[in-house]
Amino acid sequence: MHKIAVMIDVVAVLRPEDVAVDFLSVLDPGRDHEVHLLLADRGAYLRLPAGVPLAGRLAPLAELLRSSGEGAKPFSPGQAADAIALETGDVAATIWTHNPADSRERRARWGFELAGLVRAPVLHAVGDARWFEWITDVDERLERPLVEAKLDFVNTQCAALVGLDAEDENALITRRVPSVERFFSSGPDERARLFALMGSMGDDAAVVQDPWEFATSQYEIERLDATAAWVRRHLDPASGRVIEVGACEGALTLRLAGERYLVDATEPNPGFLERLRESVAGHSAAGDVRIHPHSFEDLATTARLTGSAYLLIEMLYYGQGLALLDRFPTDRLFISMEPAALAEQSWPAGWTVEEQVDLVLPRFESVVNGRAHLRKRGSRGLLLLRRR
Repeated sequence: MHKIAVMIDVVAVLRPEDVAVDFLSVLDPGRDHEVHLLLADRGAYLRLPAGVPLAGRLAPLAELLRSSGEGAKPFSPGQAADAIALETGDVAATIWTHNPADSRERRARWGFELAGLVRAPVLHAVGDARWFEWITDVDERLERPLVEAKLDFVNTQCAALVGLDAEDENALITRRVPSVERFFSSGPDERARLFALMGSMGDDAAVVQDPWEFATSQYEIERLDATAAWVRRHLDPASGRVIEVGACEGALTLRLAGERYLVDATEPNPGFLERLRESVAGHSAAGDVRIHPHSFEDLATTARLTGSAYLLIEMLYYGQGLALLDRFPTDRLFISMEPAALAEQSWPAGWTVEEQVDLVLPRFESVVNGRAHLRKRGSRGLLLLRRR
């Protein structure tokens, strides 16, 4: 008689409480699957046979949470992938892990990197990805006993996390303890795009080409076209060089060059900088575009470029010191931001507002091939002139 292999569900997450909070439906004994738990921060790999009641499956998690974790040797994503392959062998398995777009950076990175290393199919929990509305592949609406078991576990085993400030990435707040657990599958490009979107404030945004879909999003195309037209209304191309700060991969750069502007495009992110060079080199209308690796701070201090105008388009979201604007060698600043963020800014006294204009209005739009949608918040342009 041939032995029938048992299906294995592998929940591979950072911390013990993540299993109970986002993957309790996977622990449900009613699935009749063997379950393996890989808890990266604790360096722990647990095997739970099929048929073990829910309380028995939660007990080792509670034990880990009661321990300090001192002396644990955490798994890297590569070590985790190797452990999963070793422990599951030839048995069919599904890997359950974090969302590459989780707002908690460590969990997002774990979900992104692990999914690219394992051989088995992967399902990501939506987790705490509140900026998006998701199209999911598996939705598990927990029955009341499972909801009560989840709340009891959180209250009795994770009380310290319930008491944390909401801004702490490990805080257990209402939106992080769902009664409907939602999961989706993803391919390499989709995972990378999701991870890049949530890493947009740092170098991780460049893990994939065109992470904000400037080339395909109707919202972004309209915004970029309107921005170029706005600059054209106020500045003749013959006025001198234009300094574009944070040019990314050149979507606006090429529009300006096509209007015969002389552009100094600056981009400090190495990944974007390389693609910017490629975009300019491969575009016949690029004209006189010079490319620099300078940051906002560089341009105000050690790498000053004189221009008829500086363009700071959708890039003042990173806590830059606005007092540095006084040090830019220009008398004209074109700035754009979402309207609410723009209204919060206090501009240095040496500048006067010449114009405010809506470039694109708020709009809902799908992202990452329809995996999710969100409300894009619009873009408002502000033209500042230096006081005489």
